Amino acid sequence: MRSTIYNLYKAFKSKRALVMLLCLVSMFSLSAQTPRQDSGANGPSWPNALLMGQKVPDKFWNRKFLLFRDGDTIRESLAAYRGKMIVLDFWASGCVPCLLHQKEINYFKEKYKDDLVVIMVNSKLTKDKYSKIKNLYDNNHFKRFGMEHLESIIEDDYLVDLFMAAAFPTYIWIDSHGRLQLITYKNLLNRKIAIPFIEKL
Repeated sequence: MRSTIYNLYKAFKSKRALVMLLCLVSMFSLSAQTPRQDSGANGPSWPNALLMGQKVPDKFWNRKFLLFRDGDTIRESLAAYRGKMIVLDFWASGCVPCLLHQKEINYFKEKYKDDLVVIMVNSKLTKDKYSKIKNLYDNNHFKRFGMEHLESIIEDDYLVDLFMAAAFPTYIWIDSHGRLQLITYKNLLNRKIAIPFIEKL
């Protein structure tokens, strides 16, 4: 290690390069000692998270989720959507791209309504409780984004853990066989790009 540093020092022959080199060595030394955020030491460990290609558990279909539907709430399961391509659309009220994408997403929901279902999911990570979403809805916040209706799972703590959806937006694609097919932060339901849903699996 010492000989490597000495050789690099000889190659650069400047104080600035030496300072940069020492900073890099310090950074790598610290990163080796600092536990990863997802290791469980300082952050979430996601023990029940699905891997790509795995089937969703029965609980995914049978669990009753709290659903916000145009100002009211009901509890419903996802059992009715078995056999369809499902896209879970994780969003937050402060995420402008999440809301801007809805108009384009609705185009595909209507065009492929027999084969595709897109379900908005607002998890507890957002801290968007029912009262906040209801207030935004009553003040026509969502209509500003071309959303005449708002239907979303809210206050979710199950799906966020199952799919490790800690960023917004996150799109989880579950194929017609119930397998986790794709996780993306880009909205693929967009007429300007080639989308994977067009060709049925």
